[in-house]
Parts: sequence; structure tokens; C-alpha cells
Amino acid sequence: MNRNAAYGVLALLVGVMLWGWIFGWFNGKQYSDDPVVAELEKLRDENVPKLAQLSEAERRSQRDAFGERMKGLSEEQRMAFFESSMPIFVPMMAKQFEQRYDEFMAKSPEEQRKELDKRIDEMKVRGGPGGGGNGGRRGPPNIDPKKAEQIRKKMLDWTTPEQRAKFENGINLMNGRLKERGMDPLPPGPGGGFF
Repeated sequence: MNRNAAYGVLALLVGVMLWGWIFGWFNGKQYSDDPVVAELEKLRDENVPKLAQLSEAERRSQRDAFGERMKGLSEEQRMAFFESSMPIFVPMMAKQFEQRYDEFMAKSPEEQRKELDKRIDEMKVRGGPGGGGNGGRRGPPNIDPKKAEQIRKKMLDWTTPEQRAKFENGINLMNGRLKERGMDPLPPGPGGGFF
């Protein structure tokens, strides 16, 4: 191959790579084919790295604003976003839960009881156990049981055995206090609102 032909092939490859970069072929992210869901996924990916730098109030405000954007989604769109977000948020929430759990377990029994009562009272305000409403349920409604089982199995990959043991003990502690207060226990599985 002569030198001019080699430069021509190299220029063509560079051109193809440049166009690929412009159109996002090499960004490593696969977003939904649904433009509404894809926009939310991109927004999520832009904001997740910033979450650690925000205060709890700022995170709550951002979460509420994001929730407002999701209000117009169909159930299928919600489920698509939920599934694409789980590998990102489940490990993050598990780590956050583990930190709060460790802080909780370092407290005296009296401080623990006060903390549990505070959480129970917050759940009641949100409509959780003993507070009416939808039972404090979050996440996708009307999920197919087979799909729910697939998600549960994936969650095992996104959490450590230690995190799962702490979560189970946390739920047991919360349910024990709920029982002492004459209230219904939390449902099994994540999202019970312990910490």
C-alpha cells in the first residue's frame, strides 16, 4: 500500500470516529428508545455524581423536582426508567442505609427507641404504617410478579450480604417497635422506610 493510500484510510477512520463521537456512539451509555425516558435517564446521569455534595434538604428538593417531571409518564415509561435506574440507585441507597444503620446501632437503647419512634411518626405523616394512604409504598405499582422476582434477584447482585443482613435486622427492629405501639409491621422487602 502506498503512503497516500495509507493516509487516505487513516483520514477516513479518523472521520468516522469523529462522527461517531459527535453522535454519541462511544459514550458507553445506552438510553431508552423512548425520548421522554431517555431525557430523564440523561438528567439522572448528569445529577447522580453531584448528589454527594448536596445537603439532605437539597437532595430532597432535587428528588421532589424530579418526581414532578415523572408525573406525566405512563406506567410503561415509569417502569423503564425504574429498571434503568436500579443499578445506579440500589447500591447508592444500600451504602447510605448501611451508614445510617451503623450510626443507629452505636446509640444507646433509649436513643434507638426515640429514633425508631421518630421514623414511625414520619411514616405516619407520609401515609405509611398506621397512617392510611397507600401504605407508604414507593416504586412501580402493579408490577408483574415475575418481573418483581427478576428485580429482587438483581438486587442481590447490587448489595452485599452484610448490607442485606443489616437491612433485615433494621426491619426487625422497626417491626418490633411498631408492634409495641400497636401498629402493623412493615411489608417484607426494601422500601419499608427504616432509615
